[in-house]
Amino acid sequence: MKVLLLEKDGRCLWLENKVLKGFLPMAVRNSVNPFAKKMYVIIDWISNDYGRVGVDLKWLKSMGVPVAKTINDLPKNEEFKVVNTGYDSIVSEEIILRDRGVDIIDKPCPFVRRVRDLLEHGDQRFQYVLLCEPNHIIVKNFASIFPEDLILLQMENYAENLAENVNGKPIKFLPYVTFLESDVDQVFSYIQTNYPNAEHECLRTCCMWVTSKASPIVEINQLSSAQLEGIKDAVLISTAGTTNKSVISMEKTLIDKGLNVHSVGSLKAFLQFERDHKDDHILLVRSPIPNQAEKPILAYIDKGWLAAQWAALAQSLWVKMALVRAYKAYMFIKYRLNPALSYREAKENGLLTDAASKRANEEG
Repeated sequence: MKVLLLEKDGRCLWLENKVLKGFLPMAVRNSVNPFAKKMYVIIDWISNDYGRVGVDLKWLKSMGVPVAKTINDLPKNEEFKVVNTGYDSIVSEEIILRDRGVDIIDKPCPFVRRVRDLLEHGDQRFQYVLLCEPNHIIVKNFASIFPEDLILLQMENYAENLAENVNGKPIKFLPYVTFLESDVDQVFSYIQTNYPNAEHECLRTCCMWVTSKASPIVEINQLSSAQLEGIKDAVLISTAGTTNKSVISMEKTLIDKGLNVHSVGSLKAFLQFERDHKDDHILLVRSPIPNQAEKPILAYIDKGWLAAQWAALAQSLWVKMALVRAYKAYMFIKYRLNPALSYREAKENGLLTDAASKRANEEG
């Protein structure tokens, strides 16, 4: 089977640089720093529907980051900070935590935060229309700041929902950040055509993953007929049993390009697909969401079966957890052998415990 790979790896650059290489490693290190407050991620803020929507919980577990399922599971007798990242917070719960004096590291996706800001500072002269799946995490997270007359739309039912719920106000149309621009244009054009007697507004909130030069969506749309000659199938690497709006947008873009889309969530599934399509030429597309299948599949394509097995072993939950435990043990020893280092890192990251700050002030 011949494979064509996109140049763009599908990854969200903000997620890659700010979260995967920033907050998460810092949270792991500081969990064993005696002078630092722990950094907790709240699962309920980043995942939905028992892990089927949003962050892959097995992947999160393998990272070794301190987590609490809900705000009620945060420690009672421990100094900590809460990391608000990705899909932003459950706003009503964030307010509760701040009222309790909990310090929150507030670094959500800037495009998702813009959606929140637009809702929190809404113009009551307009009826807001949010284009988003009903089980998406932001629907849960932002529920407390939704206007009472907000209409929640999906691509498959927008005409019916609008007909049932418009109230005569002009509409502010607010799409979630990973909807395709073509979807946004389709729905807003329908609004303008079917409800013409008002000055409606479309708030352009698509993120860079959808629209920038680094976007795999843009790259797919720009693939020429010569590049796709002989290719009928696209294989999308994703996490089995889960869904995400960015993955859905990727699938739709591939279908619009005339390709049959097949999702694979493991090396085993990819090998079976290869056996069934051994004489075919395919387009292989990587998911924007971190998953366990990508590295083994790419290793197989690049270096063969043994390399793929080694990559699969390295990606396995138990191996990654063992490596994280070993890293934590190493940092635990390093910090205790070098208290000045552990103090300095905690202070530079704004995570110094109250006890460590008080002792430093007394000694200073």
